[in-house]
Amino acid sequence: MNLHKLIEILQVQTVSYEQFRMFAKIIREVKSIRDCNFYTHKGNIYVTKGQADGYPCLVAHMDTVHDIVEDLTAVPIGGNIIGINQATMMQTGIGGDDKVGVFMALECLRLIDPIKVAFFRDEETGCEGSYEADMTFFENCNFVLQCDRQGNEDFVVDASGIELSSSKFQFQIGPLLDVFNYQMVSGLMTDVMALKDLGLSCSAANVSCGYFNPHTAHEFVNIDSVEHCFNLVVSIIDQMGNIKFPHILKETGYWRNSAQNQWHAKSLYCMDCWAEEPTANGYCQSCNEYYSSMTGCR
Repeated sequence: MNLHKLIEILQVQTVSYEQFRMFAKIIREVKSIRDCNFYTHKGNIYVTKGQADGYPCLVAHMDTVHDIVEDLTAVPIGGNIIGINQATMMQTGIGGDDKVGVFMALECLRLIDPIKVAFFRDEETGCEGSYEADMTFFENCNFVLQCDRQGNEDFVVDASGIELSSSKFQFQIGPLLDVFNYQMVSGLMTDVMALKDLGLSCSAANVSCGYFNPHTAHEFVNIDSVEHCFNLVVSIIDQMGNIKFPHILKETGYWRNSAQNQWHAKSLYCMDCWAEEPTANGYCQSCNEYYSSMTGCR
C-alpha cells in the first residue's frame, strides 16, 4: 500500500457540491495508469482497465461533509493521520469518509487487471450521484465493493434494510472475512445501496476501511486499518474476482422519496445510548456510533 498516495488523497479538499478538486485529482491519477479507459457522466467518473467478460468493481464517493478550510494538511501522528488547518493550527476533519475509499479504488486500479471502478458525486447529500449512475457500466460486473464504513471490522451486506448480496456470495467470502477478522453486519445508506435500488444485478458490499470519528473535527485515519482493509479487498479480488455473483434486490420495508432523494423510516434508534434523532445521516449525535436499529414503513 502506497502511504504517500494515501496522504496525497487525504489532502485534497472536497465537500458536497464542491468536489471539483477531487474530480480533477482522480482524472489525473487515472490518466497516469496504463490501459485505462474512462468517461464521465452527470458528474460521475467511470473507469475500465483491461479486457474481460466480467469484472470485479470498486466504487467510492468524491465528496465529504467537511467545509473547505484555508490550508488543510494531513499529519501522520502515532500511526494515525489527522487533518490540521495550518492557518489556525486547529484540528479539522480529514475526510476519511470517503477519501479512504477513493484511495482504495485508485490503488486497486493501479495494481489489478482487469478491474472497473466508479467515483460518484454528492453521496453525503443523499447519494445524488449514484442515483444518477450509468447502470450499463455495471452490467458485466461480477460484484461491487465500496470502502465507505468507519472502523476496521465491518462487512456490510444489508444497507438500510436493502439486501446487498446473495447467500452464495456471503458463503464464499466468509472464510476470507474470518482470516481478516471482519464480520457481516447491517449498515446504512451509501452508493452500493443506491445501485441496488436502481437494479444492480450482482452482489455488493460496503467495507470498513480505517477511518474513525467520521463527520467530526476529530476524525482520524488509522494507517494499519487502511492497509488491513486494502489487503482484504485485494484478497477478495484475487480469489473471487473472476466469479459472477448474481443478486436481485428483494422488496424492503423502506421507501425513497424521489423528489427529495432521501430514504425515510419511522424512527432511528442508537442501540448504544438509546438516543433517537429525526435524521438519516447515519451517526448518533450523542455518541457518534452508527444507528444500529431502524424501523421502517412502506
